[in-house]
Amino acid sequence: MSHTPTLTSLPLEVTSCSILPLLDHVSLAKLGQSCTSMRSAVSFYLQTNKNLDMTAVTRWIENEEARDVDRMEVILNDPVRSREYVYCDRKKVAFKFLTRNVTVTHLKKLTMTSSWPMANLNTVKKLIKQNKDMEELSIVNMKLTNSLLDVISELPKLKYLKLSPNLRENKVNHLFDILMEIKKKGCEMCCVE
Repeated sequence: MSHTPTLTSLPLEVTSCSILPLLDHVSLAKLGQSCTSMRSAVSFYLQTNKNLDMTAVTRWIENEEARDVDRMEVILNDPVRSREYVYCDRKKVAFKFLTRNVTVTHLKKLTMTSSWPMANLNTVKKLIKQNKDMEELSIVNMKLTNSLLDVISELPKLKYLKLSPNLRENKVNHLFDILMEIKKKGCEMCCVE
């Protein structure tokens, strides 16, 4: 009798290095819920992943919310919960899952683009600090502060920075000074609205 290998019978390294990179983040989340061996494989993959783009995840969450008309009617008629609250809540859960509760340390590229925040400023700063080898960073629709830009300026290998000119503090001159310091280090910058 021959033994047919299954996904769960493959070594963790094979699953994490050869199969999981082919999946989108939503599929990773679903696979991680299927059994303990897949949860371990997905966790290992996310912990060692070098690229995190939250754009597709946030778009998927927004599309799912828009398709769920009955749920949206209940939410929109509830004065306590709004559409924005639901989007933020699900995006924050997705962000925590994909960053392994903000413990990943191998990111080379991070993209966060969303009309509603997926993490608070301190959480984003923590993630950036932990990933000193980051080379590309895109943070769009997030309020820029001196402290966030200070953390970004400490990334020694940063080659590309994409920001939206969304300023939180009145110290605009200092913010531009920090941006110029980052640019002097050889970092290409892109500002979007």
